[in-house]
Amino acid sequence: MEPQYAEHLVALRKLMEEKGVECMLVTQVPAFFWLTGGRTYVPTIEGAGPSKAFVDKEKAVIITTAIEEHKMKNQECPGWEIRAAPWAGLPKTMDDIEVELVAGRKVETDTGDLLSGALDELMVDLTDADVAAYIELGKDIGEALEEAARSVSIGDTEYKVSGLTHLAYNKRGIDLVMTAVAHDERIAWDRHPLPRLGSGNGSGSELKKVCMIATCGRRKGLVCSLSRVVCFGEVPEELRKIHDVCMEVDAEINMATLPGKTASELYDLLTKAYTDRGFPEQMLQHHQGGLIGYKCRHWIAQPGSDKVIKGGRAYAWNPTIAGKTIGTKSEDTIYVDKEGNIKNLTPSPTWPYKEVKTADGKVFPRPDILVK
Repeated sequence: MEPQYAEHLVALRKLMEEKGVECMLVTQVPAFFWLTGGRTYVPTIEGAGPSKAFVDKEKAVIITTAIEEHKMKNQECPGWEIRAAPWAGLPKTMDDIEVELVAGRKVETDTGDLLSGALDELMVDLTDADVAAYIELGKDIGEALEEAARSVSIGDTEYKVSGLTHLAYNKRGIDLVMTAVAHDERIAWDRHPLPRLGSGNGSGSELKKVCMIATCGRRKGLVCSLSRVVCFGEVPEELRKIHDVCMEVDAEINMATLPGKTASELYDLLTKAYTDRGFPEQMLQHHQGGLIGYKCRHWIAQPGSDKVIKGGRAYAWNPTIAGKTIGTKSEDTIYVDKEGNIKNLTPSPTWPYKEVKTADGKVFPRPDILVK
């Protein structure tokens, strides 16, 4: 078993002991990733797959089917004991293995009330190995989105841009778990713009001037979130204005993401940042992000929330402005260490950045508009 996941197993067993849990089953994709580093799904649309992890104080076993056995043993979960059931007779054949391992004890799951919340907290407390993996993922994903954005051409449909983005991510071993692409006026229409085809199906998504790509990419469970905007030719006056504001709001929220701050305080900070710049309505048009890790967001900043910023965790904020004719977004993933130092995990190496100064004099570089 890889040391990163052996450490996670130790942490899970400690949590189980604290909660008085003798044995448990990990079934959901994010928790399975965290515990093993492996992919349990086959169709990516599923929240759980044909494999699950059984854990007690002595055993750590992947329960799966004969179809998945070789893959789980040699590729997805090396070092784990694998128990494979015949596919003929499912689900009973897997249930029989589970019954044997549980041996009459009460079993908890990662979706149950007793453990789900505590497990989520455990997953977002990043170990040194998690942080190292996150830094490598962030480096690769920042390069990948820049590569995709620089390859975009006038006339491309949103689906083609999505395909270019998938290619850039996949060649680096990153799965896109969220892809939003919008061109021109549609960037102002939709906060989560799923890509569309071109005029052949009536949508007219062919790029005329401005392209926005927003993504969440995952590798071995860890997720990074980032967005970039490309403009062909001179940047329109409205886009220039709202992107400058978006970068300023983004800098304010990122530099305020300090241990001890509550999500409610950060919600209020964001509201003030938009209002002070003349865009109070934008706060209510889209959520602004929050805690990231093994999910695209473990929580988002809400008014009155008692969620607290903690060191040793990753966060992704996504200020967004919809103008009258165009829209924009500013987004990266950051890591906040135990001392409160903030590191941008997802920089794009040759992208144009702007040194943005916050109200209290801090400076945080934000991705500007790439002009082609």
